[in-house]
Amino acid sequence: MMELVAKPRILQDNGSPGEDEVAVLERKTRIRPVDPETSPDDLHETLEEQRKLWGAPLYPYLFYARHPAYFRAAKAMWSALQEDAKRVPDTLRALLNRRVARWNGCEYCQDVHAAKASRLDISTEKIEALDAYATSSLFNDAEKVALEYADAITDTRRDVDDVLFARLQRHYDDDTIAELTMIIAWQNASSRFNRAFRIPSQGFWKR
Repeated sequence: MMELVAKPRILQDNGSPGEDEVAVLERKTRIRPVDPETSPDDLHETLEEQRKLWGAPLYPYLFYARHPAYFRAAKAMWSALQEDAKRVPDTLRALLNRRVARWNGCEYCQDVHAAKASRLDISTEKIEALDAYATSSLFNDAEKVALEYADAITDTRRDVDDVLFARLQRHYDDDTIAELTMIIAWQNASSRFNRAFRIPSQGFWKR
């Protein structure tokens, strides 16, 4: 599973870590998160693994748990496109996910993918320059066209035109373009899910 640079700091009044995430989220999100103790065994096991790794379950999974089949599918999709994807470099994947999450106003995903980018030794300057990637010297041409492709997919007012796609093909083969597209499409789905419920940042990224 994904490694991050810091654990979220979720404390009860008595200082016990990670035990009141449901209460914390209830005050911020539009629907109630699921209590991990009420989840099916395999979901509960995953949430406990997350708690051991990061101090608390990852917030979106407390909402995925309302539909156990979706929870399992989302876990598998994360593994396929974030951990097992081999063609798109890890650094580019983190930048693409952060960019798409920003488009969609997802605080949670912006934080998670900035943390992942930082762990991959992407500078804070570059992470914060994503809004200006098109003119920034911090991004190479291959990164710029991939980010523009992500913009065109994510912006519902745009289409991926033939000119942009031809530019993309100058840098990536067909299998890599397919993987890029899957990563971007999945990030759109997950970040829009989180935004709809107002799932907040979990505080992983420490600038």
